[in-house]
Amino acid sequence: MAVEIKIRLREIDLDFLKKYESLGFDSEEDLLSKAIVLLKKELVGMNRHLLEDSADLYTELYENDEDSKEWIEASNKDWE
Repeated sequence: MAVEIKIRLREIDLDFLKKYESLGFDSEEDLLSKAIVLLKKELVGMNRHLLEDSADLYTELYENDEDSKEWIEASNKDWE
């Protein structure tokens, strides 16, 4: 279901949208929809990458810091 909205675009972005046919799209709407899909995939991938990097850093900290190991093991025992 398509919803009509009003948005403001920079002139350069509007010029790009007007080239939809030369880019292989049937309409400006199709071009914009594809751009949104690609952006969503990129942002999700970026977030996943940041989460993986964060997990790697926590793993490295845990493996190399005896105080952290003791603190985490102590708090795990509290949950048992």
